[in-house]
Amino acid sequence: MTYIVRNGNNMPLQAPLIPDPFVPYNCPGNRTLNVYCRTDRAVIDRFLQPTPFHSVGDTILVYISDFTNCAKLPFMDAGIVIPVAYEGRAGGYFLFEYEDEDAAIAAGRDLWGYPKKFGEVELIEEDGRIHGCVLRKGVRIMEISCDLQESATPVQLATTPHLNIHVQPGPDGKILSRRIIERDTSPDFQLTHSVSGHASATLSSLPSDPLAELGPMEVLGGTYIVGDFYATETNGWGRTIGEF
Repeated sequence: MTYIVRNGNNMPLQAPLIPDPFVPYNCPGNRTLNVYCRTDRAVIDRFLQPTPFHSVGDTILVYISDFTNCAKLPFMDAGIVIPVAYEGRAGGYFLFEYEDEDAAIAAGRDLWGYPKKFGEVELIEEDGRIHGCVLRKGVRIMEISCDLQESATPVQLATTPHLNIHVQPGPDGKILSRRIIERDTSPDFQLTHSVSGHASATLSSLPSDPLAELGPMEVLGGTYIVGDFYATETNGWGRTIGEF
């Protein structure tokens, strides 16, 4: 047998989907396009209604991030993050998230409660612009872009630490636990490049992915950042901070 089972902390046991251990890992030259949008706070509150979180404003983050330089697990990532408050803590709640690699999806969902689904994600830089999109079930549910030649004042929006809802379903249809997981890798990120510019964002919906309900939105601006991402033993894991 060429593969040795270590912790047996994910399935299938004889051929684990998630690298074991998953942390630490890193991604040199991680590229991310962040687009900041203002929407109706009442809509945000409606999305947050079944959660223990509360909105802190009317601005959201729409992003696409390139982790294909990650040696342990290359993947593309995209999502929508809402700044929230939870029992006196401020953080960012992932409302939607999409990735193109099953192991990355399983790791984020099983370990830390990120609401990941499969999507085809791309992020392309050409002719002074950066453009990204997410294709799910044949539909472009997210498109964002930023003009890197038209400089703009960076938008400030706090979305870390990440505050996720980790749900563990039971085999009998009931829920075994609902936990709040806090995770923050930002202290170890090493920024090498950042430019802000005028941006655009378009969201579309599927029956199980109602992104367009966040519209109409006012796009405030975008920022393209490049840096070295690290999920270290110190900050790469998450921790339980509450149950509900």
